[in-house]
Amino acid sequence: MNHKTLTLIITSIFIIGIMIVITAGLVSAEEEYIGVISNTTGIDISNFIAGSTTTANFSFDYEDIYDADKHYPLIFKINISYLEDAEECQLDDCSVWKNDFEIDGLLRRYYLFGALHKDIKLKCSEESPLTINHQMGSNTLDVPEGIFYCYNTTEGTIETLKKRNKIFLNIFSNPALYPATYKITAQMFYANDTYSPIVNITNKNDFNVYYREGNNIEVQATINENMGLSNKWGTIFTPTQNITVPFSHKTEGIYYFTKMLPNDIQEGNYILKITAEDTSGNIGNDSTTLKIDMTAPVITLVSPEDKSVVSEIIPLKINVTDEKSGTNQSSVYYRLREIISKQICPEIGVPLGNYSCARTDWINLPYNPTTGFYEKEVNTTELNLNSGEYWLDVKAKDILGNEGFLE
Repeated sequence: MNHKTLTLIITSIFIIGIMIVITAGLVSAEEEYIGVISNTTGIDISNFIAGSTTTANFSFDYEDIYDADKHYPLIFKINISYLEDAEECQLDDCSVWKNDFEIDGLLRRYYLFGALHKDIKLKCSEESPLTINHQMGSNTLDVPEGIFYCYNTTEGTIETLKKRNKIFLNIFSNPALYPATYKITAQMFYANDTYSPIVNITNKNDFNVYYREGNNIEVQATINENMGLSNKWGTIFTPTQNITVPFSHKTEGIYYFTKMLPNDIQEGNYILKITAEDTSGNIGNDSTTLKIDMTAPVITLVSPEDKSVVSEIIPLKINVTDEKSGTNQSSVYYRLREIISKQICPEIGVPLGNYSCARTDWINLPYNPTTGFYEKEVNTTELNLNSGEYWLDVKAKDILGNEGFLE
């Protein structure tokens, strides 16, 4: 990470007190920061008096490391340690104790190129554990000896970084403070994003119907995320496989995921989930139910009864039901084929062989909304059917195209 140099100014104070040396914060491999404070000179400690107060003021420039489309909470990590022997003292051995210091201060935000400003009070705490709520989530931090975290006091709406801000810190020492040379290190702390992306499938009504193999499904979703997305995808969870529904495109704030259903998908109701992962690894999702219908309509003969004897008119009445997708009302057809010597006349287009027989092509059977049946008075004379025995075939499809036959 490339850092801009941040300008630190120690105010001119004329008190006899502790010496505070401001040094640059080092970027740890285990923590991320969005700014470091530059080196500066210290305050004279020739006549140390415990209980004295000093101030530290600094500004920052984060143009190279701040993404204007993101909103980083403004949190400062302050480390205070004392230096008995600068060459031998290790940080863990020289940390001040809790309550050795108190810190408060403010963030001054400038407007109109510095002509106006707004002061935002900062809270600096050394409590451990310390929970800081902010617009990226909630961070609970272990705060060891000598560490303070400073942030504005409005929980959940912590101010975000802006240019030309200045920080003013008041540093109070305990009256019983051990006489020594003290060092303060200030860093801007990159708070962890703990909020998961908010995913909302916006076209769930499209999945109140059934689908089958070969159908193309489209899922539309909104995804809200403060810090940016790293990945997004859809998944259909079936007992035998997890089917990925890939991201297709984004238009006017809507994310589209599309998939042609594979030929081996089985009938059933499956969870269809859209998942989003942000750049911090947080995962959010929303789901709906994908219903697969591979069952054909059920066809039953109402009239005439099997092996009935009729005259010129056949009172044909058929009941067709489909509990899932629903019947395609225009798909119900019948045909008649003569039976000669126990052989059913083949369908039209199939050679007859050495005998002749009467047969019809498929004829549409209309739906009667009053009775709820598919019915028609079939005139055998108009169909050029002779007296004899005939085999009745009926077929129908559901809305998805699953086709069933009269058994």
